[in-house]
Amino acid sequence: MRSAAAASEANHPRLVELDALRGFAALAVALYHFTSEYSDLYGHTAPLWGELYVGKYGVQLFFAISGFVILMSLERVERARDFVMGRAARLYPAYWTAVALTFTVVSLFGLPEREFGFQTALVNLTMFHELLRVPHVDTVYWTLTIELSFYLLMFGLVFARALPKVIPIFIALVALQTVAELAAQAMGMPFVARLAGRPHLQFFALGVLAFKQSRGQVSVPASLALMGVCFAHEVLVGSIAPLPVFGVVLCLCLALSRGALRWLTWRPLLFLGFISYPFYLVHQNIGYVIIRRLEAAGWRPETAIAVAFAAGLLLATFITYRVEQPALRGYRQWRRKAQARTAVSPRIA
Repeated sequence: MRSAAAASEANHPRLVELDALRGFAALAVALYHFTSEYSDLYGHTAPLWGELYVGKYGVQLFFAISGFVILMSLERVERARDFVMGRAARLYPAYWTAVALTFTVVSLFGLPEREFGFQTALVNLTMFHELLRVPHVDTVYWTLTIELSFYLLMFGLVFARALPKVIPIFIALVALQTVAELAAQAMGMPFVARLAGRPHLQFFALGVLAFKQSRGQVSVPASLALMGVCFAHEVLVGSIAPLPVFGVVLCLCLALSRGALRWLTWRPLLFLGFISYPFYLVHQNIGYVIIRRLEAAGWRPETAIAVAFAAGLLLATFITYRVEQPALRGYRQWRRKAQARTAVSPRIA
């Protein structure tokens, strides 16, 4: 007899449009870093043909995709412990490799205001370094603390067996987040307001809602209520992304839940989505080092950006196939063996 996870995977196959959306978000963020942010930090040696400032909001799309994917992952596991170990196998090997590569490249070639000591790099390996007020080896890591906080929340819901009530729980959490931020602003506590807004729950909630809608597991009133509190948060409080970004992410999530994005099957975009996590981790500071060196040697900024982008793709491909995927296969083999041992072990009365 097939396990519940296997049956679920057969009934609900992988959505390729998720990879396409990841690829699009990774492309947008990288183009923002190599054009607008690099211009602000170091300045290109010549005017660019164009800049993609809005690309920075690809992060909000990443958060929404995470909300969808985590529920999909939870549908395929039987124990909360499996969820934690599966996420760790997915995140940490690629992350450790990215930290080591970025630290080495920046240490060897230099990057103003982004050079840190070996001890900082070691603490970064925990992925909780921001909570310890330790600088990021690469600034893109700021989103990882938020992702881990979301995973911890979902683990808590699974452990408390409250996952069937995830929609009303998120309605309450986003509403509380909004009230907390408004109260902190009214009392003149900007630090507390920023801290309350750090979880970005409104974007994760859109992904959670999209997943439940795709499975037909949420009513129209509950859907409207969750979208309403998320929209109210953006109107009343706002976030690092302007209101139109929320509207775009909401529309993409609704389209995803209805299968309206299945046309996103362009192979390069799907491949970029497949390697998007390692690419996100290694592209920024290593790309900046490459751009600075090439522009100093007289290269056009657009050509230097293209080389930096290609280097990021090559590194991400290597990490995906030589680190991330082997680690996942190893974990899955270990889990299957552990389940087999549990199934054949004699029970003690």
